[in-house]
Amino acid sequence: MAQLESGIVMPEATTELRGPATWVRATVGDPSLPLTPAMRAELAAAVRKLAAAGHANATGLDRASFALPMLDPLLARAREEVKSGRGFVLLSGLPLEDLSLEEFTACVWAIGTRFGHALSQNAQGQLITSVIDASGEDATPRMYRSNLELRLHSDITAMIALACWQPAATGGLSYLASAGAIHNTILNTRAELLAPLYRGYHYHRLGEEAPGEEPTTPYRVPVFTLRSGQLSCRYQRAGIAGGHKARGVPLTDTDIAALDAFDAAARAPENRIEFGMQRGDMLIVNNYAVLHARTGFTQFPEPERARRLVRLWLDEAGFRDVPPEFNLMRDGNGVPPQPGRECTYDFKALYADDPRASGGVPKLETA
Repeated sequence: MAQLESGIVMPEATTELRGPATWVRATVGDPSLPLTPAMRAELAAAVRKLAAAGHANATGLDRASFALPMLDPLLARAREEVKSGRGFVLLSGLPLEDLSLEEFTACVWAIGTRFGHALSQNAQGQLITSVIDASGEDATPRMYRSNLELRLHSDITAMIALACWQPAATGGLSYLASAGAIHNTILNTRAELLAPLYRGYHYHRLGEEAPGEEPTTPYRVPVFTLRSGQLSCRYQRAGIAGGHKARGVPLTDTDIAALDAFDAAARAPENRIEFGMQRGDMLIVNNYAVLHARTGFTQFPEPERARRLVRLWLDEAGFRDVPPEFNLMRDGNGVPPQPGRECTYDFKALYADDPRASGGVPKLETA
C-alpha cells in the first residue's frame, strides 16, 4: 500500500492486469476509424457555416455550435474506445481539400467538443496549439515545440488530441504504449521496483506555476495508481529529474532503477506500437492509460511544408478516478493562464547536466 500526501492509501496491483487498455503490440488490433466522404463534407460545411456567420475562430465554441448528425455516431464510438477501451483511436480522413489551416484547426476543435472541454496548455492560456519546431524562436522551448525525440510520457491532462496538418520530411513517428502493459512487465521482471513508482516523485513545474505555488510540487506525484479497479499513470521523467534537482532531494539508486525499468518496459518493441501520422489523421489518447512519444524529425526545405500538428488537451468531469496528487498544478489538469509568463525550463541542459536522473536524451529504436 502506498500512502499519499492527501492521506489516501493506494493499493498496488500485485497480479497481472487485464482488460482492453492493457494491450501489447500483438493484441492491440486496428485502432483506425476512417471518416466517410459524407462525414468529411459535413464537418467542413459546419466549420464554414460558422465562419460565414462571423466565427472565424472556433476556439471557445461549444458542442452545440457544430451540427454533425452523420459524424456523431462515429465520434461517440471513438470516445468510448478512448475512455473505456484500448485508450486511443486514430481518426483518418479529416477534411483538407480547399481548407485553410484555420479551418482545419476549427475542424479539430469541433471534434474535440465531442470528447470533453479544452484545457489551457501553457501560461499564455492557449486552448489549441500547434506542435512545431520552434527551437529557433524560443530560448527554452517546451519539448513539443522542438524537433527533439520525446521519451514515452504522459501530459498533465485527461486526454490529448493531435491532428496532422503537415508531416515531417523524415522522422516524427508516433509511439504509443499501454500503462498496464508497462506495469505488467515491471511486475514480472522487477516487482520490487513498483513500490517507488506507486510512491511517486516531485515534479518541476517548468516556470508555469500559478502565483503562490512553488516551482516544484511539494507533494509526490505517483507514477501508478489503482482506483475503482483501474490503473492510471502519470509519467514525465525530465519533469521528475528537474523537480528533485530543484528541491535538493536526490533520486536514490532505487528510484533511478525504477525509472530505468519503466523506460525499458515502455520502449520494448513488444509493448509499443509506432506509426507515421498522415495529413488528415487525428489521434486521441487517454492520457491516464496510454503513454505517447515521438521520434526526432527533419523538415522539408519549404517553410509551408514544415511539420505541424494541431494539439488539444481535453478533460471532462468524472472521466477517471485519480488521486489529487495527479494534478501538478493547484487547480487541476492543464496549465494556469498567466499573461506574460512562459516555460523557462531548459531540458537540453538537464539532459547534459544530469543524464543519470533524467535518463539522458531519449532514443527510441524502430522495431
